[in-house]
Amino acid sequence: MGSPFRVNALEAAAVVTRSGAETGGAYAEVLSVLPRCTEESTLHRHPLQTIKLEAIDGKLGIMLPDRRLIIKPGQSFEIPRNTEHAFYNADEKAVVFRSTLEPALHTEWLARELKAVTKRRRSRLMSAIEESYILNQIKGEYYRSGLPAAFHSLLAFIGKLLGIDKKISPVH
Repeated sequence: MGSPFRVNALEAAAVVTRSGAETGGAYAEVLSVLPRCTEESTLHRHPLQTIKLEAIDGKLGIMLPDRRLIIKPGQSFEIPRNTEHAFYNADEKAVVFRSTLEPALHTEWLARELKAVTKRRRSRLMSAIEESYILNQIKGEYYRSGLPAAFHSLLAFIGKLLGIDKKISPVH
């Protein structure tokens, strides 16, 4: 099991509870906590992964392009590959939920590198450049919606020029 980390601007805490190495690459499992009144502002998608979400404590809101839904403790919802989605806390208290990503791909590496970005506490622009550089290292696995892929590639290139590649661990 990994150490807890903050997930992007949500202030969410998360920990990888089953790594791809432990499951032979079949899946990775992440346990997350969303503080009350938090919402992801940007939809994202995982073109190569199916995500199963399970609410453990509190009400987890799931945003899809065409609707919002809420799952309660004991309920689950599966997000098909390449489906845009985001999460939000639909409760007055913190929400605890489990995400199972199949196959695992580079989930653990991505989580570790995004954790490092948040620890550096840079400006919003520099954080976006770093995130784009990181996502560019695992092309095809994860995309933020709303901006063209070419724009993310440009930010990643700028990141390399700024030396961000020296702060990021190699993908493995």
